Amino acid sequence: MVFFTCNICGESVKKPAVEKHYQTRCRGKDKNVSCMDCLKDFYGEEYVAHIKCISEAQKYASQSQGFAAKEPRNKNAQKQESWMDIIRSILDSNEYNLTPPVRSAFQKLQSVDNVPRKKAKFENFVGNCMRMPRNQASQVWDILEKELNKMKEAKQADLARAKAEKQKAEAEEEAPPKKKAKVEATEDAAAEEISNGVSSDFDWAAQLTKIVTKQEDGIFMEKLRKKLLKKYAKHLSVEELNEKQTKKFQKRFDKQLKLADSLQVEGDLVKIAS
Repeated sequence: MVFFTCNICGESVKKPAVEKHYQTRCRGKDKNVSCMDCLKDFYGEEYVAHIKCISEAQKYASQSQGFAAKEPRNKNAQKQESWMDIIRSILDSNEYNLTPPVRSAFQKLQSVDNVPRKKAKFENFVGNCMRMPRNQASQVWDILEKELNKMKEAKQADLARAKAEKQKAEAEEEAPPKKKAKVEATEDAAAEEISNGVSSDFDWAAQLTKIVTKQEDGIFMEKLRKKLLKKYAKHLSVEELNEKQTKKFQKRFDKQLKLADSLQVEGDLVKIAS
């Protein structure tokens, strides 16, 4: 629990008792308190938002020696903090149209650290410690419960959304390999076609005739083979055929040369057929 020092009279005051202190001993004075742990000054209602402060271990830890005390995990403190968030959310919301007495009740609750989170205990607590009428306590609880359910539904929706996004991401991660496999299969087929030295849109006869036509006296077969090889490699978008492709090309070249009616072979010389 947070403790304050009254900067007017010097008295130590628990947070829940600050309001009473300025209604009795320092009545008529402007609220001016300092936190006993962090020594921070608060004016007016600023102290209300100061619900948690540094621990003793943190306060006296020797930072100069590079040591920083770890705050122990306290599940109850975390739950209480969430509970206080709900109270602050209600005060900041325009949804509930709080009446002045109910708003005042929530403001008082905001300055208390140990607000019970069960209906029966809550009603007893505010009735005994805050002198809140029973019907007002029930009204305050109903609003708290409504806001709590709203936050739970929002959290569940966020979790469901996160789960759906995770599943979608996992599905997308699995999808690319299938697509990649399909692309690879297509590439493999193309590679197989290339490796066989065959291309459906490469016009062997026309290319052979075109090269030979440029040579009036004919062209030696080996030179013709090299020229056609360059054209074919360019057609396949490769700089150089590998060994397997080259062997397939040689066979295809010999076959296409024999089938070309526009050409005639005389020994090692290839001419346009007369």
